[in-house]
Amino acid sequence: MAEDIGSVLSKGFDTWQKNLNICLPFVFDFMISSALILIILGGAILAAIPSFIPYFTNPPEMSPYLISQLLPQIIRSLGLIITAVILAIILVSLVTSFFTAGAIGMAKEAIKSGRTNLSDMTNYGSRKFIDVFFANLIIGLISFAGVVFIIPGFLSFWDVIISGRNILPGEVLPLLVLFGLGFLAMCIYSMIISIMFAPSLYAIVIDNLGAVEGVKKGFRFFMDNKVDVFLIWIIVFAITAVSGFINSIPYIGWIIGMAVSILIVSPLAVIWWSRLYLDVLISIGSDEVVKQT
Repeated sequence: MAEDIGSVLSKGFDTWQKNLNICLPFVFDFMISSALILIILGGAILAAIPSFIPYFTNPPEMSPYLISQLLPQIIRSLGLIITAVILAIILVSLVTSFFTAGAIGMAKEAIKSGRTNLSDMTNYGSRKFIDVFFANLIIGLISFAGVVFIIPGFLSFWDVIISGRNILPGEVLPLLVLFGLGFLAMCIYSMIISIMFAPSLYAIVIDNLGAVEGVKKGFRFFMDNKVDVFLIWIIVFAITAVSGFINSIPYIGWIIGMAVSILIVSPLAVIWWSRLYLDVLISIGSDEVVKQT
């Protein structure tokens, strides 16, 4: 690549300072996604359990006895609630894909020309959100395969449960260790998948690729630039983790932490990833490809 990681970070920071509006896709995403979840899930619950409505205006009247009375209604309406959850997940994923594609497009234009605006967000978002949605689905399915690591521990617990016998003291530790090691392996696997396919969405938007081609190109990008991809990933992860500590501030910590994540961390991360991707394309003589997308 033409630039080192330090240059990518510093120039990316300068780009962010001159284009603070790159945070807007993340602001819109949060607002619209939150509204969709509230409307769909809230509407489904109220439609399924109409007798629950009066207690929204007087929460103190809620009691364990009342909840036990409402439980049969919840069970009868479980199909409606599950359908609402699935619908909410799909719609929120589509909304997030639109604004993710839009943010990457804004970052690309800001890096290339120095400035960007909301028309770039709507342009790239409308063109690439379906591809980004399916790419996230593909990567999610690959990551979900890591559940295989916890199956042995789960089956061990299940055998004890269906046998109806009490767990012997000497069995507790081996079962916990087996399940714990499986869970740790699943987390490590998910982290590796996250790193390997981190450039995929940028390949889709910047290189104007489809979902499958973008996932493949993102993986090849990682294989050709392992150190640089890992460094950007670990830097973004560290900043995200540090900003997460803000949530521990009493009362207002979660608000400040959310604002920092949406207004600063997410836009910076998109700019850094976009700059890394563009820099590698230019360094291998693919500048014309970038200009045509």
